[in-house]
Amino acid sequence: MRPLITAMLALGLCAPCAFAQMPATERATLAKWPSWTAPQKPVRVHGNTWFVGPRGLSVLLITAPGGNVLIDGGVPGDAPLIEANIRSLGVDLHDIKWILNTHAHFDHAGDIARLAHDTGAQVIVSAADAPLLARGGLGDPQYGDDFPFAPVVASRTVRDGETLHLGDLQLTAHVTPGHTKGNTTWTWTSCEDQRCLHLVDIGSLSAPDYQLLGNARYPDIVADFEHSFALVAALPCDIALNPHPEAVDFWARVDRRGQGHADALVDTAGCRRYAQAAQKSFEAQLAKERATAAAKAAGS
Repeated sequence: MRPLITAMLALGLCAPCAFAQMPATERATLAKWPSWTAPQKPVRVHGNTWFVGPRGLSVLLITAPGGNVLIDGGVPGDAPLIEANIRSLGVDLHDIKWILNTHAHFDHAGDIARLAHDTGAQVIVSAADAPLLARGGLGDPQYGDDFPFAPVVASRTVRDGETLHLGDLQLTAHVTPGHTKGNTTWTWTSCEDQRCLHLVDIGSLSAPDYQLLGNARYPDIVADFEHSFALVAALPCDIALNPHPEAVDFWARVDRRGQGHADALVDTAGCRRYAQAAQKSFEAQLAKERATAAAKAAGS
């Protein structure tokens, strides 16, 4: 597997080449979700915050005089698209000082290694996700070795509630475990025309096909998810963002804004609504697992 990961990094400037080098699990996932590699022109979210990723995956650029910050890195092979979007805004890649990560899965950390190489930026992640990022996704508590990416050794790690300062720019890490052990929600303030809003990039709270009960590789997963639902629901939140933009109706809101609804992206209940929906889905999945376990016990 290690030669495969090395090849993925070496071929990072050629998306079709990178795709050909991927394991079948990743190729099948990208075939199911073509928007994860689909071109998308940059979109200003608010003030100094921009969406610069492919259509189906949030990669966020936050600009500031003291240096710029990128959050997440798409799938393996997405770096050229992301970098082209950044350049189209007149931003020099080398002005990006930090690359943050919401969580160490191939659809959000897949091309961080290439982006870090091309920008020279420091990579900053939660302490709990740093080992998974350094393994390139291998040994994931849910997916095992099915979704590898080029490994990245973090320049530094952050703890829950820690605020990072880059000149006048401040970003706070809220560790919201469950989706991964170090899944992180990032918050900051962006201002436009003297209007400052709380932006929240919610680390994913979904549990797609996860094993929630009896998972020896993540025995605390249920308690972690429950903690994260409550934390996200309570955050100050004017604009809710997510690594998967459709999870917060991002594109529908952008379309409404383009039709003249200036505040279409603003929703102070957005974080709470997302957390509640994720919790409802989680509880249904957990109940199903418990029912299955009870049926097996009764039949044994």
